[in-house]
Amino acid sequence: MIRHSTLARALAVGAILCLPAVSHGAEYRLGIFAGTASKDNQSELKTMYKPLVQYLQKATGDTIKVEISQSFANVGRHIGNSRYAIFLGPPHVTAAAMEEGFEPVAKWDKPIFSLYVVLANSRYKTISDTKGGRLGIASRETVAGPLCINALHKAGLKVDTDFSSVYEGKFADVMARQLVENGLDALCTAPGPWKLINEAYPGKMRVVGESVRVPGFAFSIDSDLSSEVKKKLASALVGLGKTPEGLRALQAIKGSAAGATDTLPTSAKEYFASNLLLEENRRRFRTLIPQ
Repeated sequence: MIRHSTLARALAVGAILCLPAVSHGAEYRLGIFAGTASKDNQSELKTMYKPLVQYLQKATGDTIKVEISQSFANVGRHIGNSRYAIFLGPPHVTAAAMEEGFEPVAKWDKPIFSLYVVLANSRYKTISDTKGGRLGIASRETVAGPLCINALHKAGLKVDTDFSSVYEGKFADVMARQLVENGLDALCTAPGPWKLINEAYPGKMRVVGESVRVPGFAFSIDSDLSSEVKKKLASALVGLGKTPEGLRALQAIKGSAAGATDTLPTSAKEYFASNLLLEENRRRFRTLIPQ
């Protein structure tokens, strides 16, 4: 005679076996280079990118594990070890990821460029007018720094000989304070920092020129993934701003990667071309302003 408990267990197992199979999503690792101008607190960074991770998990049906760094060395090492399935980074780091087999698929809709800023009552009207002045320039470690050099080159100025002094600044707010306190005559920075500077000193500064524009932060996908997986991930990564959840995820991002309201399709070709421009001007930076 079969005991009731045994029968109950047998019926339960039979019912489970008759159920349709439940599909479980895969697990992918998202690597993020947050940029040197972002917060350096890991818990704050993870909180900042949490809406993005949640959005991607919902869009793909997969589990997304995130790893965030502000170290070029760490990111480079992990990219080389195929640690990530998806990678988010600025153009120069995206180009480095391409060499390790990553394919850019979605870019921020806001390009990166540099702006030359002076006091509102300054006599300077153009970048060329800043010749002979005291210049503050974004760090060579950023994308903005080499673009600042490129803008000077196009204006016919040599950063090593045509200024009374040149200050390479990692923090735009420090350069802004020097400008206001008459320690600098002009500064060159990216749009994100300029927005914060303008909010801190409303009406006290103005822009006299811009550099060429290059594509901004981009999502890249590991080329070793299957075509089906790459297609699915690319579909989730392009057009984030088209949905309320995706737009909120972009708006939650601060620091170097801030400012995007959507993600547009891109390609390795676009980032290869921009990296050639950046490399040429990094070389000029190293040559004209020794470390």
